[in-house]
Amino acid sequence: METQLREQNSLSRAGIRTMRKKRIPSFKRKWMFILIPIFAILITHLTLKYLNSPERIVKIFDKAVSDNNYKEVTQILQKGGTAASLDEESVIAFMDYLNSYNVLDQLDDMIQDNKVINSKLIDGRGNYVLSISKGSKFLGIYQTYSISAQPFELKISSPIDDIELKLNNHIIHLKKDEYETTYHKILPGKYTMAVSYKGIYSDVKDAVDIDFSSASKNKLSQELTFNVSYVQIYSNEPEAELFVNGKDTGQKVSELDRFGPFLLNGKTVVHAEIEKNGELFKTDDVPITGKYVDLMFDMPVEDQDEKQNDGFFAGLKRFFDKYLPSPKPSSDLEEKQLINGLFNQNGQAFLQSKEYQDKIKKKGTTQKLISFSMKNSKQDDTGMIITTNESYEITDKHGKTKMKSFEITYHFSRENDELKMDRIVGVKEIK
Repeated sequence: METQLREQNSLSRAGIRTMRKKRIPSFKRKWMFILIPIFAILITHLTLKYLNSPERIVKIFDKAVSDNNYKEVTQILQKGGTAASLDEESVIAFMDYLNSYNVLDQLDDMIQDNKVINSKLIDGRGNYVLSISKGSKFLGIYQTYSISAQPFELKISSPIDDIELKLNNHIIHLKKDEYETTYHKILPGKYTMAVSYKGIYSDVKDAVDIDFSSASKNKLSQELTFNVSYVQIYSNEPEAELFVNGKDTGQKVSELDRFGPFLLNGKTVVHAEIEKNGELFKTDDVPITGKYVDLMFDMPVEDQDEKQNDGFFAGLKRFFDKYLPSPKPSSDLEEKQLINGLFNQNGQAFLQSKEYQDKIKKKGTTQKLISFSMKNSKQDDTGMIITTNESYEITDKHGKTKMKSFEITYHFSRENDELKMDRIVGVKEIK
């Protein structure tokens, strides 16, 4: 037994001596102690450099947007110093905008060889959407980068004033005579704007979709198109009293530059009344379905007060005073009628009237206006159709005179808030 133990101990000591002979030489051990920390420092350096690189921030932002992680996207945009509103609804709308219109595909183009080659992301419509900018240096060595979103501008135009607009819980009140407002610092995306109005004649509640996909150069203009508007009311008796749904408004037609606003659904009707020579005249009830309402009395208008120098129909009268022949027969009528400014020079009436006057001149005929009255009118967004009754005393070249009466329908177009004759719709002789 003792012999075996001595042999084992002898073998163990031999093994240790052998292992000692195979150990790394002391000079190599010294190099290892030097290289290991260097490798550790190098790996740490490369890691910190990547963690603060523009490539990494782009990847993090891309993934957060693709995953609809609005909290992380909000944090990134906040760190980047984004000036736009970063409420939850806005950030979610912005992420949808980036995902829906392939904006993220352009992010990678901003980085090349881990360097920023394009600091601004500008889409196909000239919108400056995102930017990558340098931040501070981490540990004074590693350059950091951040991503920020650029704010957009939203201009809202309304057909009525004195309304309430609500966008992202931000409420704006348009005051009287204000028909537009501008929102600044908006992130692009799709939104729903709530519109409300409470008036004398109509109440309005509406929801309007806002979509920044059509924005250009960080600006979007949106015209509200709900079916409500102020209206303009005209009458061949401007001093007539106006009634709404049978109730007297206490106002004359001539006193109303604009009226309303009204829902243009035809549920509201208006009419006018006037008393002349002890007799009450009344127009038909006209439903409000558009921006222009004509309340025409079925009575001659040639006896209107000549002192009425203002108003739409006074302007028409001045037009016809120039256009229609004077009581004195004239051989140069066509030159007088074709005065620059009376006609829409691109319209048919210019040619129609010239043609007619050429015939009269060729025949040596003169004509004198005996009576003129406006029978009715109808307006739309392009202009107005006027129907008149006109009587003429026509004298031929032999001195023979006869009377003729006509029902003539004219169309006027609007040019810079003025009416110019566009065409003669029809002429019917009254026997």
